Amino acid sequence: MVDTRNIVLFTCFVLILGCKGQRDPSFPISKSSFRPILRTAISVPKGRSVSLDDIIIRHFSSNSSDSTAYRIKAITRLLSDPSFDPRRPTVLYAHGYIELTEDDSVLTIVKAYRQNGRYNILILDWSNLAFGSYVLVALDLKPAAVEISNALVKLLKEGLNVKGLHFVGHSLGVHLLGAVARNLSTRGYVVPRLTGLDAAYPGFYPPILSTPASPSDASFVDMVHTDGGGYGAPQSCGHVDFWPNGGTAKQPGCLPATLLLTSEDLCSHWWSWEFWSEAVAGEQFLGRKCQSYDSFLRGQCTNTQLATLGPSIDVRLRGNFYLRTAAQRPYSLGVRGID
Repeated sequence: MVDTRNIVLFTCFVLILGCKGQRDPSFPISKSSFRPILRTAISVPKGRSVSLDDIIIRHFSSNSSDSTAYRIKAITRLLSDPSFDPRRPTVLYAHGYIELTEDDSVLTIVKAYRQNGRYNILILDWSNLAFGSYVLVALDLKPAAVEISNALVKLLKEGLNVKGLHFVGHSLGVHLLGAVARNLSTRGYVVPRLTGLDAAYPGFYPPILSTPASPSDASFVDMVHTDGGGYGAPQSCGHVDFWPNGGTAKQPGCLPATLLLTSEDLCSHWWSWEFWSEAVAGEQFLGRKCQSYDSFLRGQCTNTQLATLGPSIDVRLRGNFYLRTAAQRPYSLGVRGID
């Protein structure tokens, strides 16, 4: 039976998003349309527990599609994995609200990094805490971040290279990793880079539920906005902020009219990890520095700085960068995206 408190909180979440006025209701069109809504009624995925000890870090090697799971209390076992090289750069990816590591979002990210071939690939599996009420999940980010940062400190003390550490998160996973990075900073470890893929908006701007990720969390923070003012942050929140197609719904390729909280409605929010994965795999997403998307489209920023969305960005850059994308893979338009 669904907890009535969750129903109330879920309704509040719907109202928060609905008040933005971006989405006109219509009927969803796929069998998986209601999956996100159904997951909000599940307190914990099957086979998992709500214990902080059940947070898992999954290691994907570059030569296998399978992963090895390490609970955070026993995380140092990871260093004994022959396919894990602590001297290489390491990406730690955190999924978003009501997501599982077998979802397309995570599998697409893993595939891209395996194709890239330069990173140790770690997936922060916190799905045991990411289901149910959005409000309660957001409130649990702080204690979860403490346990995760404690585990990472163990790895860093045992030889993991902090200089090669790159945090990448989607939605609520952005704020979780921001909190982890802040905790690591108090322990003397400054995370070099935090990348946010459409950082979750409701409850964080303003910071009602928890502290949002910010430029102070890492040496360099870059954000990709694809549903600003809807599911994603409506404002700049990094050293560099990318705004593909203006950074708001509806992104090219997404349905113009959708039912709130369905898979189709999350399309623009999900486009952030689609763009990022394509960039990691080698496609070129160029952004042009500009004051607004309108100015960008009017050609008023033709001689301004350029930035490359993806792992190879120049970390000395600052500001808001705009670009256009295609409506389907490959989304990258290269230089055409800034014409």
